[in-house]
Amino acid sequence: MLSYFQKCYSLAHTTFHFQLNAVRGPKIVHPRNIIRYWKYAKGDKVKVISGRDKGKIDEIIQCDRLRNQVKVRGCNMRKMVINGKRVEIEKKIHYSNVQLIDPTINEPTRISLKFDENNNPIRVSKKSGSVIPWPDKKEREFKTYEDGIKDTAPEVALAKTYDYRKDVEMMRFVRQTMTKYNRDQ
Repeated sequence: MLSYFQKCYSLAHTTFHFQLNAVRGPKIVHPRNIIRYWKYAKGDKVKVISGRDKGKIDEIIQCDRLRNQVKVRGCNMRKMVINGKRVEIEKKIHYSNVQLIDPTINEPTRISLKFDENNNPIRVSKKSGSVIPWPDKKEREFKTYEDGIKDTAPEVALAKTYDYRKDVEMMRFVRQTMTKYNRDQ
């Protein structure tokens, strides 16, 4: 029979690990199970083929390559309390639970990866045989960026403010004066 201390410790211990797992997420995949060539990318339109949200079609908003998981917009919603408000957020699902939508036939399909002469990966639909293009990478527009209060100008950041030689000379002088052979007697 467990003592009172052991019961309290085990309860606190399991609560701590539950909270830690909620923050950290699932464990990282073993190196032998990591997917080398991902067939999905952020911005792809996919259909969830298993789980609670089976049949939903939406786009991928995040790929977690260390855990073999993807986050699909509006799927696997969980309620969380953030700053005193209840909010629903998307949680990740395993990559094997989604299938890419073929744009030519608008149906979920399996994909094969092939490589062109420049060794760039090309996705080919198994149903229609057509090439499925990779989604465009949305780049940040730095032209419209305005400096904030805490931003440092590039000229100031790149200015040379530390002189190595001056520091070396000073350290040599300090060592010379601090040696035991240089004391006044």
